[in-house]
Amino acid sequence: MNGATQISPATLKQIQDALKGSDKLLFTFSSVGDCRIEDGYPGASAQDLKWMVNTKVLTRMTDEMEAKKSNMLLFNGDMILGYSKNSDVNYLNRQYAYWRGVVGTAFEHGMYVFPVPGNHEMQDKYKDDNGKTVKKATESNENTWRDNMGDIIVDSQRFSQILGDNIAGFDPNNFPQIGDVDKISTNQKQLDYSFDYRGSHFAIINTDPTGNDSHAPTEWLAKDLAAAKARGMKHNFVFGHKMAYTYIYDPSITEPGGLDADKSAADAFWKVIEDNKATYLSGHEHITDISRPNNGSAYQIIVGSGGSPFEAVKPTGKDTDRYYSYVTAKVYESGKVHFDAYGFDANFGPTQNYMSWDLEQGF
Repeated sequence: MNGATQISPATLKQIQDALKGSDKLLFTFSSVGDCRIEDGYPGASAQDLKWMVNTKVLTRMTDEMEAKKSNMLLFNGDMILGYSKNSDVNYLNRQYAYWRGVVGTAFEHGMYVFPVPGNHEMQDKYKDDNGKTVKKATESNENTWRDNMGDIIVDSQRFSQILGDNIAGFDPNNFPQIGDVDKISTNQKQLDYSFDYRGSHFAIINTDPTGNDSHAPTEWLAKDLAAAKARGMKHNFVFGHKMAYTYIYDPSITEPGGLDADKSAADAFWKVIEDNKATYLSGHEHITDISRPNNGSAYQIIVGSGGSPFEAVKPTGKDTDRYYSYVTAKVYESGKVHFDAYGFDANFGPTQNYMSWDLEQGF
């Protein structure tokens, strides 16, 4: 009719069902954040209290991701305790070294690990002269991050060796610049970066830049995602440590803990996510929550449940609020993206696939 072919809903479903059986899987990736622990963590081994990483949870998760044939792991920050009083390089280096050792075998087993900076990596923590606790990102901590993570942000040759295919769209000079509208005051190289892989775009952002803690590089991201769209990328996946909007698992919680500490800035960031049909994966809250903020179409996937103390100290009535959890996504040739959330309880019971969904978006 008028040059267009029209089909009934029943026929459309038949076609979709037929395609499901022939749809080629392009790649699989997994994501989680927050495996750091702290002094007094219940049940922690002497080893973990020395290195401040929940090794048992992190190792189990990476083993399971590898078994599911994930090609990539995007780790959403707070991999170390950090929070030194004065950007202590030696203190930070030894914690980074342990975490890198734990995840190092993932590369050799076919899974490339991309790190995302978190507040525990970026910020110092101390009490000011008035006894008030201060958490503040520093340029020294940013430099220490680069020293410890720069070799895998991004090693194109190693990526190709591991995955058997080239990474694309990576420009080492594509990061927010000093003095731009994102209020950047220090070098953000390897703190914010992006790349393409098999028709999908991946953007990693630093949500605690020096001088502008708890803010995303919104303008840089908008330009980066627009460029990805111009290159014909089908999907945008954005990874940052702090969630855009806090998951209120307890009605008594009234203070926002993510980018929504500055509500207008969080809304501006989310508009970029929505406008570019992106999916945002984060950590920070030690819990998992999958939502579509502001009644929109874009997903916020909080998955800060990689071994750090549970955000929900007491049961909430929703068992998965106290699961160690991660998500895995399968991206298909048709453009379909299928997500699964996996988790296990504090007693290390069987891993449950407790939530599954498809992204109904793309360019």
